[in-house]
Amino acid sequence: MRADRLLSLVLLLQARPDAAAPELAGRLGVSVRTVLRDVESLSAAGIPVYTERGRYGGIRLLDTYRTGLVNLSRAEGAGLAVGQSRLAGDLGLGDALDSAIEKIIGAGGQAVRGGLTQGRRHVIVDVDPWMRAGEPVPLLPLIHDGLLRGRRLELDYRDSDGTRRPRTVAPAGLVAKAGTWYLVTTEPSLVRVSRVLACAVLPQPADVPAGFDLEAAWAGLRDRVEVRPRDLRVVITTAPDAATMTRRLLARHLRDDDGTSTTVQLAFAGVPHAVGSLLGLGTRVEVTEPAEVRTAMRAEALAVAALYAPA
Repeated sequence: MRADRLLSLVLLLQARPDAAAPELAGRLGVSVRTVLRDVESLSAAGIPVYTERGRYGGIRLLDTYRTGLVNLSRAEGAGLAVGQSRLAGDLGLGDALDSAIEKIIGAGGQAVRGGLTQGRRHVIVDVDPWMRAGEPVPLLPLIHDGLLRGRRLELDYRDSDGTRRPRTVAPAGLVAKAGTWYLVTTEPSLVRVSRVLACAVLPQPADVPAGFDLEAAWAGLRDRVEVRPRDLRVVITTAPDAATMTRRLLARHLRDDDGTSTTVQLAFAGVPHAVGSLLGLGTRVEVTEPAEVRTAMRAEALAVAALYAPA
């Protein structure tokens, strides 16, 4: 298997031109000493790989060197089948992804082609959550273009409570979370792309701070959403035949639940949060406490009924 490891090392160096030996060792599942021996072997075989010492040193591959993909395995070909084609389509890059996969198949030969076919036959990747269709994001390609060009964006944005307001943001990155697209700004803050009603790419630069780490910013924002205080206690009763489904859909809000009663205790961040989560369940659930949530549910239901009242 050493030949496979050497090829993997070359491909890793193409993707990470200044990777450190410990990082490469971790990726390949070998010791640092083995990585250094492999580097010597590659150099002896005429592959332009070398090491650099110092704070910014690492193992490097000459920038102009490229290797083909003829040694991709059947399993690696199957891995191509789980590419996020729907997300690429949201970005306006669906055709580009298909073209890239075709090029990889052409370079990889029959084994890759067979692996891809097998993967598509047996594996489906659906990034949309249960009980909700994918959100339309017609402005995502324009937002992505502004991000790549490093420009500020002027947005017409609708908040979670329905309030519409203008926002001017400096885009730092895009995140697809369970089929929902978010724009991460340099503040950092989150912009739900499906709530953007209009977008203009401004001539001003976004001025992303030096050293801005998108993954770290996203992790902090995600934690802020996931662990936000849920101090509003809400009690509901469910129809007997809907109790299991209700618990599944509201699992993150359950409190002190034994899983058997039709009376369920929940926790939410506030009244709008509770109404937005419960209204879609219709007559399958009834809020019994507190009174302000019952009032808000009734007002929202009447507004929906008025909207669909006969002319």
